[in-house]
Amino acid sequence: MRQCRADPGRMLPEERKQAHALLARALSDPNWQTASRALDDLMRKLLVTHRLLEAEERLAKKPSAEPT
Repeated sequence: MRQCRADPGRMLPEERKQAHALLARALSDPNWQTASRALDDLMRKLLVTHRLLEAEERLAKKPSAEPT
């Protein structure tokens, strides 16, 4: 698996709070369905973030088009 050189500090405070809340709910909620849903939501957010960072990395490596 390829690693992105992303800086976790770039995550907005609101996004950090949301991710932490979802993780806390997934770990502590006694209702397994609620915990499972929170874990699914967290994984979706992480996948989207990972894909965005990969796209950003690809764009940074792409040679810029020179005007003709």
